[in-house]
Amino acid sequence: MDARKGNIFEILNGNKQFLIPVYQRYYSWDIEQCRRLWNDIVDMQKRNKAGHFVGSIVNIAEQAMPTGVQKYMIIDGQQRMTTLTLLLLALRDYAIQHPEDTTINSRRIDNMLLKNEYEVGDERYKLLLTETDRDILIRLVESKPIPDGTKSRLIDNYKFFSGKIADRDLQPAEIYESIGKLQIVNITLDRTIPG
Repeated sequence: MDARKGNIFEILNGNKQFLIPVYQRYYSWDIEQCRRLWNDIVDMQKRNKAGHFVGSIVNIAEQAMPTGVQKYMIIDGQQRMTTLTLLLLALRDYAIQHPEDTTINSRRIDNMLLKNEYEVGDERYKLLLTETDRDILIRLVESKPIPDGTKSRLIDNYKFFSGKIADRDLQPAEIYESIGKLQIVNITLDRTIPG
């Protein structure tokens, strides 16, 4: 077992992919949980706090491949990880829509935190959800249209974060900085069982 305190940037950086096993429930956080996370981010920035603990992510490392993407099966922390990904997506899209704001680098967010830049197919994505959620998250990551009438908490929460970023309670660079101050304990379990 390897337990490290870090942040979402450290967890996602590198040629990695986090998978949600099929037996896990769908993404279920609603606007209220996103509002709480957003308020924590605003509060941390306004009070100039060094950090804020948001919980842990527990995963199992798949057999390492000499080339390609290192895969991790998320056992606990899917909601947290997915919500932070939605916030990063909203921030990336804000940066794309406002190229005059040079304080946020949309390509850095895209290629370090949302995608494995040089991979293809499913390995291209840092986070792969289950079933319907998977398609919607990939469409958001790829900026592809989502069919009209699609109901999803992913879409609702992405729109919530997009609206908060547009409100400018914080500058986009402050949001990015605050995301980096969110402390997460990343616990990686070994697949091999000592015998």
